[in-house]
Amino acid sequence: MTLPAAQQEATRRRRQYHAERTAQSHASFLLPHLRPGMSLLDLGCGPGSITVGLAAAVAPGQTTGIDLDPDPIDGVTVVAGDVMRLPFPDASFDAIFSSALLQHLADPLGALREARRVARPGAVIGIVDADWDGELLYPTNDTLRRSNELARKLREGTSPFVGKQLRHLLVEAGFVRADGFARVIHHGMAAEVSEVAALQASVLSYPAIVERAVSHGWASTQEMAEMSEAWLAWGEEPGAFLARFWCEAIAWVASE
Repeated sequence: MTLPAAQQEATRRRRQYHAERTAQSHASFLLPHLRPGMSLLDLGCGPGSITVGLAAAVAPGQTTGIDLDPDPIDGVTVVAGDVMRLPFPDASFDAIFSSALLQHLADPLGALREARRVARPGAVIGIVDADWDGELLYPTNDTLRRSNELARKLREGTSPFVGKQLRHLLVEAGFVRADGFARVIHHGMAAEVSEVAALQASVLSYPAIVERAVSHGWASTQEMAEMSEAWLAWGEEPGAFLARFWCEAIAWVASE
């Protein structure tokens, strides 16, 4: 699977932001189930800031990260590859993790079925992802609302509402004893609000994304600039607040 060029550029721009995530902040629900000596696979490992924490939990076991466009990660075997066609034999891993991957896929269930294929009997899997339903944004206006509508159009062919389905998808993929959870990611401090605003504005102003929106007739170049500026203005509001759902699920492979 190859991501559209505009989506690839947006993903690259988010990597610096994602690099602030750690195993403690985004995989705490999985960490108690990891033990030294496990073989662990991180699907869509990205910049590796979560992966290194998972690797520490299973050391001296081997940790492998796979991504379409991977960065080097200290102490981790990094593989360039497609999660829809994992380049590993059946029953290769004792633990599998994925963060913010499934929302970018057209077929999340297909990816989890591949994860089930490479999981050993008794293996544990933990997945965490966003869900675009239920966003809380204040203050807002027509331009910001339109930017959110555009963001959904830019995500056509992916799964931005997958969070609520994580437990269901694990069951459908063949895992057992699936549990699901949800928490709220909130941005209500000046530095957080400014960072989110800058990220949103940069994505909306990136040439490949502007070109895609204009070519589809979703917005004009001027409207794209206005949306970007609206996010920057929102980031300067002293009372600005943003909250979104972050969903988690954990399950196991039945022991033989």
